[in-house]
Formats: sequence, C-alpha cells, structure tokens
Amino acid sequence: MTLTPATTALTAFWAGLHVFQHGMAVSGLNGIQAPLSCGLAGGASNEDLPPWLDWIRPCVPMTPTEFGFAVSIFTLGGLVSSLASRSVIHSYGVVGALRLSALFVLVGNALLSLANSVPQMSAARTLVGLGCGISTTTVPLVLASVAPAHIRRSVGLLNQLFIVAGVLLGQALSFPLGYRYLWRFVPAVSVGIAVVQLLGSAFVHVPDEEEAPASPEAEPLLAAAAGRPANLSFTELIQSKEPRIQRAFYVVLVTQFCQQITGISAVMYFSTRIMTPVFPGSAKVVALAIVMWKLPITASPAFLIERVGVKPLLILPTFIMAAASLVLALGINGSTGPLAIAGIMVFVTAFSVGLGPVVWVVIGDIVPPHARAATSSIGLAVNWSTNFVIGVSFLPLQAWLSGGQPSGEGNVFYVFAVTCFLAAVWIQRAYASFEALT
Repeated sequence: MTLTPATTALTAFWAGLHVFQHGMAVSGLNGIQAPLSCGLAGGASNEDLPPWLDWIRPCVPMTPTEFGFAVSIFTLGGLVSSLASRSVIHSYGVVGALRLSALFVLVGNALLSLANSVPQMSAARTLVGLGCGISTTTVPLVLASVAPAHIRRSVGLLNQLFIVAGVLLGQALSFPLGYRYLWRFVPAVSVGIAVVQLLGSAFVHVPDEEEAPASPEAEPLLAAAAGRPANLSFTELIQSKEPRIQRAFYVVLVTQFCQQITGISAVMYFSTRIMTPVFPGSAKVVALAIVMWKLPITASPAFLIERVGVKPLLILPTFIMAAASLVLALGINGSTGPLAIAGIMVFVTAFSVGLGPVVWVVIGDIVPPHARAATSSIGLAVNWSTNFVIGVSFLPLQAWLSGGQPSGEGNVFYVFAVTCFLAAVWIQRAYASFEALT
C-alpha cells in the first residue's frame, strides 16, 4: 500500500508522540522537585481544596535520595519492557505495541498525579517506564517504515528531536505548575497526550513488514530477510566465536555503557537542582534554556555523520565533555554564573553532537545483520541499567562529595570529568580492536 503524504505525516507524528512522552518522563519532575518534595510546599494544609479532595496532600515528603530513586525508577520499567518489546510487537504488531505503550504511560501518570507517598510515586514511575521502554524500540521501526527513501537517513534524527521536544515541554511546565498541589498537573498533561495517542491509533497506517523499507534502525526488529543467516539468540550471540561478531558486540556494549557514565542522565534529570547553588532564583530558567539550546543542536549529526564518520563523533565530543565537566565543577563551586553556564552548555552540546544520537548508529554500522536483534536488545539493557544507577546515585553522591557545603556541590562533576575521559579512551580502544579485523 502506498501511503499518501497526509497519512505518512500523521503516522510519523503519532509515533513521535510516544518518544515525546519519554522526553517528558525524563524532565517532568526536574523543575518541580521543591514543591513536590515539600521544599516549597507551604505547609501541609488542605484548606485550599474542597472536602471531597482533602485526602490529596500538597506535596510528598521525601529526602533527596528518595526523590532521585522516584525519578530514576522509570528506567527499570524501561529495561524490562524494552527487552520484551520484540515479543510484544510479534504478538500485537507495531501499532498494538504503541497502544500498549500509551496505556502504560496513561495509567502510570494518572497514578503519579494522585500519589501521596514515595512507594506510590515509584510504582507509578515504573509503569511510565514500561511504556517508554516499548516506545524506545518500536518508534524507530514505525518511522523507518513510513519514511520516504530520500529522507530515510534522518529517521533516527526525527526520533531524537521528538524526545528533546518532550524534555523541553516537561521542563517548561514547571513554570506555571511548580507550586504545591499544582505540580500534580505535570503528569496529568502526559495523561492527556496519551489519550490523544490512543484515539489517534485508529487513524494511522504502518506498512506491513514486507512493505516496509529496510533501515539500520528498524532492522533489529524485523525478521531475517530471505537468504540471510537466522537471527542469533542471546545465548548464541554471547557464545559466538566469530571474531567480527565478538568485537562488534563489544563495541556496542562499550558505547551504550559509556553514553550513560558521562552523567548526561543526571544533568537532564536534575539540571534545576544542579544550577540552584549558582542561580538560586532562576535555576529553572537556566534549565529550560539548556533544553532549548539542545533542541536545534540535536539536528547537527545529520549534517556531520556522513562527512566526519561515526568513530570521530563518538570520541572527540566525549573528550570535550570531560573538559566541560571540569569547567562546570569550577563554576558551581565558585558560584561563577558565566563559567557554570558555559560548562553545562558545552557539556550538553558535545553530547548532543556525539554520544547522544551516534551510539544508535553503531549497531547498523558495524554489527552483521543476523546479530543485530540480540546485540541491540542487550546493548539497550546495558544502557537502561546504567541510566538507573547514575540517576539514583547522583544526588546522594553529590551530597557526600560536597560535605554539606554549597561550595562543594560541583565536586561530583570532577568525577564525571574522569568518567568522560575514560569513556573516550575506552571507545577509541574498542574501535581500534574492531578495526584491526578489517
């Protein structure tokens, strides 16, 4: 079936809304940490509510560690569902899988908007993560299947742009809704979007597998083409003795792991908290400016990757992230606004040009087709797992390294300077090992 331009655009936009929700899940709690966790809740009185709503608290008392856990727990849900997404797609198709994704996000955010305790919030965020894990693996397949041939290379970019746009909205909502009680409407916005997604699923069309064009992003989720070796299972991949598969698998694991140990997730989850010591009255504005800057920068790899290549875009920007982390640490510790802004902007820019989008190109670039399905699943599991560890440990680590002093809250970025440097070296050596075969 040939799709009309209108149907193609509608289907692409509908699919993009699912990873847009992922972006909102990343940043939605960032700007409302204080009112949500009773930092600026103005007490626990329910006098502003009608009697039938007096069971709703104005905030949820929690420590920074508990808040970090509630924010990061959604990555564990994402880990589980991303690993199961191939089975979900096989059973329900890509449209059915994305309906399930929207349903998880809807229920999770509805519960989050009504949560009165840390366990309730954590359970709600886990459900949101289940939805995001399905969309992470399914949306690229949908976009690849409807993309015209002349723009197919930009499919991955469109996916990233929707995620960043979601991060932007999630951060922006903290301005009108960053107050006691009102913070509950931030997840409620996601509920409304999920309703639109479920209704819109009746009007979209995704080509059948045999109609869909091949693409590096989609191929790991597609059945092996005729004449190719059968797709490897997880066990067969891990036990494979074929040198090319072994070393390509190693490169994928390294790049997926290194993407997260740079600390980018912590910056996106907690940018408002990070910038508060330097900009106590305008940290949310700075956090929003960071995301607004990130949005156009996300488009740059589309113009660079063909000219520069994958390997340089993975290595050089990561070295730049290491230097930017040092500048950010100095800026925060010295309460030097221009230095802190320069550090965090360069950090985010380098990630958005390099590790952010380019790690997703690695699988299609170096992994043999019959090993891509298992490799992408295990690589994504490593990514989600590391994301959780970094997110849940960031605030406690920052507090410990600062010694309770505002002048030491930037010390955590000395750690990330080291991890960024080591990540760049590790990626360089992993690629050198792979290239030795060719």
